[in-house]
Amino acid sequence: MAGFYDYRLVAVSVLVATLASYTALDLGTRVTASRGRVRLWWMIGGAWSMGIAIWSMHYLGMLAFRLPVPVQYDWPTVLLSLLSAILASAVALFVVSRPTVGFLEALAGGILQGGGIVALHYIAMASMRLPAHMHYSLALTTLSVVLAIGGSLISLWLTFYFRDDPSGRILRKVQSALLMGVGIASMHYTAMAGVRFSSSAPAPELSHSVDIASLGTAGLVAVSVMVPLLTLLASLADRLEKQRVLLDELFEQAPQAVALTDLHDRVVRVNKEFTRIFGYSPDEVHGKRLSDLIAPDGSQDEVQKFANLVARGRRVDAEGVRKRKDGSVLDISVVRVPVSVSGEQIAGYAIYRDVTATKRAERELQRSLEQLRALAARLHSAREEERSRVAREIHDELGQALTAIKIDFASLLRDLGQDQGATSPRSQSILKLLGQAIQSVRRIGTELRPGILDDIGLVAALDWAAEDFQTRTGTKCQITLPDVDIRLIPEHATALFRIFQETLTNVARHAEATQVDARLSKENSSLVLEIHDNGKGISEEGLSGKFSLGILGMRERALLLGGTLTISSTLGKGTTVRVLIPDSSVAE
Repeated sequence: MAGFYDYRLVAVSVLVATLASYTALDLGTRVTASRGRVRLWWMIGGAWSMGIAIWSMHYLGMLAFRLPVPVQYDWPTVLLSLLSAILASAVALFVVSRPTVGFLEALAGGILQGGGIVALHYIAMASMRLPAHMHYSLALTTLSVVLAIGGSLISLWLTFYFRDDPSGRILRKVQSALLMGVGIASMHYTAMAGVRFSSSAPAPELSHSVDIASLGTAGLVAVSVMVPLLTLLASLADRLEKQRVLLDELFEQAPQAVALTDLHDRVVRVNKEFTRIFGYSPDEVHGKRLSDLIAPDGSQDEVQKFANLVARGRRVDAEGVRKRKDGSVLDISVVRVPVSVSGEQIAGYAIYRDVTATKRAERELQRSLEQLRALAARLHSAREEERSRVAREIHDELGQALTAIKIDFASLLRDLGQDQGATSPRSQSILKLLGQAIQSVRRIGTELRPGILDDIGLVAALDWAAEDFQTRTGTKCQITLPDVDIRLIPEHATALFRIFQETLTNVARHAEATQVDARLSKENSSLVLEIHDNGKGISEEGLSGKFSLGILGMRERALLLGGTLTISSTLGKGTTVRVLIPDSSVAE
């Protein structure tokens, strides 16, 4: 008896097998992630869902096979085949939900699941009621059993492989489901190819038979499609619920104070940290504006400005002061972020971090730095005062005493006359040494505190220092100065002069330069002193000033003036020191 296939139903059966396979992969994730009673219910529901899907696929495949005689099905036997499919699915879910699956466990599961699918098929064949005898091919029947067990083993391995990947690799999961679906269908159609029908005269027993033609086909298609889809929807709902719980927990346990607001800046929800920092319970803030709750007097406009920016889809990062429920204030760092869904803004987050302790520490540090700067300024002032005092003492006491000694000694020599050795080499040597001592005392006094700085001003003092440097070192020093003197606060003039002196000293010690060019000028109401040499330059480590007390001192002096000192250098091409002093240092 020859039969033929309705290939539309064949295609539908393969699709159902693929859907059932995808459901199996997804359920493997759900069962593994669940614990206790929830896991048991997932296994029971999953076994029923997968079993019905596999069962439907087989009956669709059998309905796709058309014979020239009427065919009915014995419903008790049909139910028994469904039970086989459900048990096979339960075995599969149990195996893939284990912590580890070795080869022996997978093989045993594959044999049990494959045996259940084989039982489903041949019990389903036995449920057929038609005036014909069925003859099975041993080879094809054996091949169908091998395909069922092999396909089950592959499906178990793929399900176990994807069970710990609940979020991604959708394409690979679809490809694996298609492979599994084709494998299930191959087993079925191999088994169908192994049966031969021959006509028989006696009529079949039809007491428990049902006719499932077009209506049965429609029902099986609906069940076959809906059951996997419903399972997937239930799995999706479970995932969404878990994600919602996870997001709620993340919101509540966030280390920063978080407030969710609507488009009108009214509070929708706050977390525990918000309640701890600001003292408001969730019920107290719901529906109220943040500007009315935590903005201190004078800051409402700022808070409202932030809200308007967020309403226009812009992020805000700022620092400010906010108040607690009890009226106390605190320093905060705030981030306000718009929340959009499908391109439409629906809400905004306000995230606050209490930085009161940090700000207090910064203010303490600032006060300490100001005190250190004041102390450093006082030390520089005291040092200059001491230098002036020592310079005066050297000039008034030691200088005058040496001058008096020289005059008296010269007078004594004149009184002694030539016969007494007044013109002897020794006498002249003593006079020369006295003159050198007087010059040294004057030089030391001038270096300690150049009187020209106090008497004539900064411009003349810089010009004198440049000439003195050139005379002492032999290095050409060219300085460009304003035509008129620049009047500075005395302390600032002294500091700028000392920076110039220290720079020239560093050039003499380290630069190996042949020429120094300096310039004093005004730029945009600020005073600029720039010194450049053509020496060997300074390394990056040297530019940092970490190991140079001279550079550190220069920077400290510039900082005390409220100015800046920058040093730039290129190895082999010299160094440039630039000092910029704000116009507030200029005396009226």
